[in-house]
Amino acid sequence: MRFNKDGQEHVAFKEFTLTDGTIIGIFQGNRGEKPDLDILIKYRSPNAKRDRTPKHIHWVIDILIKKQYDKKLTLEFVKYLRDMWELVEPFRTKEEQQHCKLTQTSVDKLKKFDALNKHGEYGVEFIGHLIELMMRMEKTGLGRAFMFKDVLDAILQEKDIFSIVAKATHGRNG
Repeated sequence: MRFNKDGQEHVAFKEFTLTDGTIIGIFQGNRGEKPDLDILIKYRSPNAKRDRTPKHIHWVIDILIKKQYDKKLTLEFVKYLRDMWELVEPFRTKEEQQHCKLTQTSVDKLKKFDALNKHGEYGVEFIGHLIELMMRMEKTGLGRAFMFKDVLDAILQEKDIFSIVAKATHGRNG
């Protein structure tokens, strides 16, 4: 993947191709306390005309849609993601960033949530990969990263939609 910004071409240093053909590209970022370890995430769905930059609110809305169809399984999935928040580590070195491995969201680990793929825009593989990458980005660049934890907790606590959306749209990635 590649994109142009301000006349400069940016090329993904890492790409993940999902089982549905979606490509997630990882680019060098420049924000936060450790801009040299920051990442920028873009993705392209198989039938998309252009690459997109994901936002917290996108996956949150998708989770809320899934919850309307299968509340129990969706809450189990969110619990899995919340538990993942405790395990995901920030990038500590440039080599870690450039090789960027996904350790928590393999197809095998996410298989039990496949029924949720029938609802919403995104599959659980995409949401899982995206959230694992965004957690690493958040933890690397902010020092104290709580947005994901707070959003996932709000969903698990079944807060009202306004509270959940407010948490998902507050901050630099919302």
